Amino acid sequence: MSEHHSSMDQTTRHDSRRSRPATPRRILPRWLAAVPAAFALLLLQAPGAHALDCLPDSQPLVKIPEIVTKDGFLRGTMVLTAERQRLIFRVPQLNGKAVRPGNPAATYQCQEQIVRAFHTSLPSSADSDALHDPMPGPTLRAKVGDIVELTFVNDVEANRFPYSIDQGEKRGISGIAPSPTSGCDTVNVGTPGMGYPFNGFAPFALGDPFPDCFHGSSTGNLHFHGTHTNTTGTGDNVLLEIRPSPRVPLLGNTRGETSPTITPDTVKGTFESFFQECEKELKGNIRSEWPMNWDQAPLGPWTTAGTWTADQAKLIKDYDAKTKQDLWGANERVIVAKQWPQYYIGSFPYCFQLPAYTFPTWPPPPGGIRMGQAPGTHWYHAHKHGSTAIDVANGMVGAFIIEGQYDEDLNTFYGTRWTQSQPVMVINQLGVSPNIERSAGGGAGQQDKGPDFSVNGRSRPLVDMAPGEVQLWRIVNASGRSGAYFASFPPGFQWKQLAQDGVQFADVNYQKSLNKPFLIAAGNRVDLLVMAPSPGTYAVQVQHEVDPSDLASAAPVVLLQVRVREDVAPAAGNRALFIPTAPTQPPFLTNITDAEVATTINNPRVITFASTPPPNPPTAPNFAQHTINGHKFDAPGDKPFDVTLDAVEEWQIENATFGPAIAHPFHIHLNPFQIVELFNPNATVTTTNGNGVQPKYVMAPTALVDPSVQCQLKPDDKTTWTDCHNSTGNAPRIWWDVFPIPSGAVMNNVPVPGHFRLRSRFVDFPGQYVMHCHILAHEDRGMMAMVQLQPKNAPHNVMLYKHH
Repeated sequence: MSEHHSSMDQTTRHDSRRSRPATPRRILPRWLAAVPAAFALLLLQAPGAHALDCLPDSQPLVKIPEIVTKDGFLRGTMVLTAERQRLIFRVPQLNGKAVRPGNPAATYQCQEQIVRAFHTSLPSSADSDALHDPMPGPTLRAKVGDIVELTFVNDVEANRFPYSIDQGEKRGISGIAPSPTSGCDTVNVGTPGMGYPFNGFAPFALGDPFPDCFHGSSTGNLHFHGTHTNTTGTGDNVLLEIRPSPRVPLLGNTRGETSPTITPDTVKGTFESFFQECEKELKGNIRSEWPMNWDQAPLGPWTTAGTWTADQAKLIKDYDAKTKQDLWGANERVIVAKQWPQYYIGSFPYCFQLPAYTFPTWPPPPGGIRMGQAPGTHWYHAHKHGSTAIDVANGMVGAFIIEGQYDEDLNTFYGTRWTQSQPVMVINQLGVSPNIERSAGGGAGQQDKGPDFSVNGRSRPLVDMAPGEVQLWRIVNASGRSGAYFASFPPGFQWKQLAQDGVQFADVNYQKSLNKPFLIAAGNRVDLLVMAPSPGTYAVQVQHEVDPSDLASAAPVVLLQVRVREDVAPAAGNRALFIPTAPTQPPFLTNITDAEVATTINNPRVITFASTPPPNPPTAPNFAQHTINGHKFDAPGDKPFDVTLDAVEEWQIENATFGPAIAHPFHIHLNPFQIVELFNPNATVTTTNGNGVQPKYVMAPTALVDPSVQCQLKPDDKTTWTDCHNSTGNAPRIWWDVFPIPSGAVMNNVPVPGHFRLRSRFVDFPGQYVMHCHILAHEDRGMMAMVQLQPKNAPHNVMLYKHH
């Protein structure tokens, strides 16, 4: 998956994203070098890249282009394409020694890379030689109740990514026998056989086998993270795989450049007819999963010449003839079963509803939806298994803001359309290749703790505020690895949290959040009210966190800067105040009670995430393994987690990772959840009797120096593996869709996993979707599992999909 230049570089960017002139600055000042501890993952330098001048310091926070709702419909085009970008990375070695994050000797370089990116239109051939600076995909701004209609086009020229050409189920060298690494992207740098996956000599010849390896990153799709909607067909369907458009030589071009045969214009008429029919279907039934199969017009029937699905069948067969992947065979099995297939060429129409909960109270009357779409800050990103990490690191992400009563309440207090004017901040760790693709020796550019954070594509950008002004910061952590821990803001600032993961706080939690530290783990979102102090320029610092144990040694790093301007009038009236009461929560966000989970409260599902380090001395497999309940995704014999539609369940999510410590960010699609217990066997507490900071869990009764905050844990008695001070009250709880699972501890030679307990309403939309670790390289390497949500007493639906 490492990006390489070719003679067919074709840059893609519309005018709003043209490159700024370079300013001579190859090495950034040392004060910018404080980078916190996380785990090695992403590498920003690719072989063949050359150094560039970096952007000058203190670039203004970039305003991301938006696709905005109109008359109840969010309509637009999303083009996945490739372009040349200038990326910044930390040089990880000095005088042959690793430069750890936060080391004042750290230096930075900028490199030209070819990356994949989301845009609202095809690139212009006149712009083919431009160099661009990173930016997330367009912000989607919709409203609760809207129908989303997006034309997705894959314009990627696959041969620009020689280790990511969608080889899928390719065969071994013989062309007959499957190879363990068939279909995996392999890069060998330095010692042959030490690339990814490990290709050395027996018995050490096995690395990550297909499909749980890095592969296929010119395939595209979209996951609408945080939406409560249909997960099948043309909805939030992460099983979709849209291969690149076929290409033909560009007329009059002498450099070998090509152009796609499938464009937004070539599918416009067909997709517009489909969207019109989709509107009728969804307006008539808020829980509709239409379309269900390829037989339905206007996209089908697939057996009728000239329909879009018939054209797709031909395109896929032609693709198979060249690649020998048999995508059509996989599709045909699903089509015959009257289900929606997953493989496409060049284009795809997304159409789904953001359901509005219209009842004044909860629970709803029989037949009504039970959850509804939560208004707030959500996001979207590529979700192709095997390439999620590289795609997100390339910048294939964007904010998805869904407005509702939440916004109306804020605008009533702060002023008309105030929420639309507030900063949207997309954090990312930009890069081009997972570290594991590189030799163990650590080549130039290898990032031991992952790349530094960017915000809207810029390093440490500048946000302007008036003295005393209150702003709403919508923060999305689109990083594929690190969480951003906000221990504090600069002196004089105050802040209050309004929402978590796009779900607004109840007022009691809003009031308790004043100036409290918070973590935005990978995949999390936070809505934050920030009040500025007196004029000056301030650095907002965070620490990288993959596990809480990182914070003891993680140096603070500058995430962004705030310039409180002395040349503007101080904020006045409500613009200088925190809203006194949090916006009103929708009724469906009421707490999940003990009575609702009565069947599982004493017998929860136990779902265990585990990362096991490579053995020493090494034996096959030679890399760390990432599993859920002991299985890698799509492994032989792997089965989905079957859940009954409209059930409410309590689950125990465990972390059997015992070193190095990793708090895997658990994410499940479709429905948010509430936390009712958190058990971290490595936790410490501040005692109330003057004994300072002590371990929360101790084995010997004599070690309990403050029983009011400590617990006795007996390694041989699993009933004590719990928080003995867990609150069982019914105060309003926070809703999440990503939550880090505490890592485990070894006590008296007994491995004790950390865990949390969640409650969720599995409601409204049957279908198949996934749960996974939001450290995306873990997901790509197997830490993902299917969830199958079906009506009560429905026959077991055999899993026909293979998310390769």
